Amino acid sequence: MRTRPFLFTALALLTIAVALFVTRPWSPWSPWKMNRLFSPAVRVENFRHMDRIFPSRPLHKSTQPFVFDEHPGKLPGHYVFDGKIRQTEDFMQKTTTTGLLVLENGVIVHEEYRLGAASSSTLTSWSMAKSVVATLTGIAIKEGKINSLDDQAEKYIPELKGKAYGKATVRDLLRMASGVKFNETYADKTSDINLLFYKVFLLGIPIDEAVKNLPAEDKPGTRFHYKSVDSQVLAWVLRRATGTSVVDYAQKKLWQPLGMQDDAFWNLDRPGGNELAYCCLNATLRDYAKLGQLYLQQGQWQGRQLLPEDWIKESTQRPEPWLAAGHGYAERGYGYHWWVPKSPDQEFFANGVWGQTIFVDQKRHIVIVKTSVDPDFKTHTAEMIAFMRGIAAGASAGSAAH
Repeated sequence: MRTRPFLFTALALLTIAVALFVTRPWSPWSPWKMNRLFSPAVRVENFRHMDRIFPSRPLHKSTQPFVFDEHPGKLPGHYVFDGKIRQTEDFMQKTTTTGLLVLENGVIVHEEYRLGAASSSTLTSWSMAKSVVATLTGIAIKEGKINSLDDQAEKYIPELKGKAYGKATVRDLLRMASGVKFNETYADKTSDINLLFYKVFLLGIPIDEAVKNLPAEDKPGTRFHYKSVDSQVLAWVLRRATGTSVVDYAQKKLWQPLGMQDDAFWNLDRPGGNELAYCCLNATLRDYAKLGQLYLQQGQWQGRQLLPEDWIKESTQRPEPWLAAGHGYAERGYGYHWWVPKSPDQEFFANGVWGQTIFVDQKRHIVIVKTSVDPDFKTHTAEMIAFMRGIAAGASAGSAAH
């Protein structure tokens, strides 16, 4: 008879222990709060306050801020998709747009914010951060910190020797062609990307440890397979090659020289830990636009060549057939952590889940930044490209008319 009260007490204590472990009231970053990140009631606010959800490291605004000139104009009212005329406003609403900024020839011709966002809001990047990591990799190549794109990861990370990631080259990582097996299906609760989240934020495993033992499925450099862990390992290479954190390198090599005018931050795997390099940069639209403008200007900024002279072409005009549209995604192909639309006309873009985009149209000298909280972003991707093309064409036509 004494067994039953004992079991009841043990079960109650276990329940309390699990509740405390999940909610962690002693910590500002609890798995319980993280698990509610995408809850419809709070996700719009969460996407501009990610420092409340995950630990972060600050990026400080430049001591010499660069401010774009402004010449506001009217946004094109429609675009064509799937042979039909679509309304710009309808797409903005159905994709839960929080911000839209259009640059033409380095001048802001349109800027608007919605759903509580403002020009000062640090809006989360999701996978647009991958394009920033690639940009920093290009700078490290130019500086000789990384000797060659054909260097294997294990050259910089001895812990990867004998492991699948060790044989992947820097170029393989940039092309999402590491050959490592990884399931990035967010809707599958047991997928590798979700298990990575549980390992890092529930069990407290450092992200480097969580990714280093992943197995191989292909020979490196032979097939495009989009997976966030390639970006994470690329950032690990970058950290080792430069001897500093991703944020510190970005502060010196991007934020300061580009004249970023607002403070930003990058989320971490744990307090004082490493950047979640495959996502989770948080910046203002105007500063995201500077990254697009840097690429539009072939890596030059105010007379300085920040990137290797051929970097933009190498990043966005890949010759590998398996990087073209149709090899993974019907409406887009891939480069060095930049996407290229099907049938490109000197266009490419950075892209993140939930509808984050930096779209560059070199022919028309246009950069468009759009942030969103769109749960149907996958089904909207092809239309997003048409939307961006419509805005670019309309803005260019409007400028010509004046």
